[in-house]
Amino acid sequence: MSNYGVARMTARHGLSMLKDEGLTVTRHGSGVFVRAFEPIVRDSTGGKVDESTVTAEIDETGAGLTVRTLAVTAEAEPSEKIRTALGLAKGEKVTVRERLHLRERKPVLFATSYLPSSIAAGTPIADQEIGPGGTHARLTEAGHAPVRFREDVVARMPTIEEIEELRIEPGTPVLSVTRTAFTQDGAAVEVSHVVLDAGEFMLRYDID
Repeated sequence: MSNYGVARMTARHGLSMLKDEGLTVTRHGSGVFVRAFEPIVRDSTGGKVDESTVTAEIDETGAGLTVRTLAVTAEAEPSEKIRTALGLAKGEKVTVRERLHLRERKPVLFATSYLPSSIAAGTPIADQEIGPGGTHARLTEAGHAPVRFREDVVARMPTIEEIEELRIEPGTPVLSVTRTAFTQDGAAVEVSHVVLDAGEFMLRYDID
């Protein structure tokens, strides 16, 4: 500090501002460091999301992340928003799959998928270990192959729960992605809600 002729409190305030802007990270016992941005490229061109087993699912980014299945619920009551997106009647249930993606043991993405229980319950989709090819392979086997996808992307600040789940650095927003999968006849068969640490990802889209 003496090299730059600033008071200790001024320096602390400056470091605090840099941290709040997401430009630095604090490593306890080591100091404050400039934050590196080495983005994971999430390529949405292909559309399909693959999974394999509970311990080593294939991640949707294609970046070699570790994916853990956290919970699977065969039949759950959907929210009104999910019910509408899937075109379900009142009283119809959904199968829910929750998973966490990690980059070198740091959580970077949390995903929750909702599928009509009428086509998912009683199939491997409702099992902890979904099998090779994941949800879309199982849907295809059941005669509900997804062929078209729609994504809605929103940038926002994270909730307290998301900060804890993804260990998000101060000043870092998240990307909230809602992806709906449709069959050839236009039926919605899956809605996936994905929350990504925006400090870890770049989204890529090819547009023809």
